[in-house]
Amino acid sequence: MTKDISYPDYYDCYEYHGNTTIELTRRQDGMIIWRDWILFDTVEEAAAYFNDACVMN
Repeated sequence: MTKDISYPDYYDCYEYHGNTTIELTRRQDGMIIWRDWILFDTVEEAAAYFNDACVMN
């Protein structure tokens, strides 16, 4: 699953592929300016984080 969240000057892309890691990539003007991996102890924790924190209404 992938979720892009746009801000005025950049956008964040959260990628979750069903494991215990969520990849966060920040892009500005088409270039990657920051990348990080959010690590969890269980798949359930990672899925809950993605579903709760990464989904904007």
